[in-house]
Amino acid sequence: MIFLFFIYAFIIIINVPGLIKRKEWRELTVFSVFYIIAFALSLMYVLDIPIPSPMKGLQHLIVDIFGIEYPQG
Repeated sequence: MIFLFFIYAFIIIINVPGLIKRKEWRELTVFSVFYIIAFALSLMYVLDIPIPSPMKGLQHLIVDIFGIEYPQG
């Protein structure tokens, strides 16, 4: 698990100072959001916590919210 922290810290050290120096705030925001999601999923994987399936979320979106169902025959 400590290796995971080192890898993510290394990625931050390489990427973030350049984004701040060039004042690319939008890119830094998008990078941070994806980075936090990736870190959370990686940490869940390392700690053997079940990772939720994205298909259940898509199914809820398509069937329950949009009302689109696949024809049954």
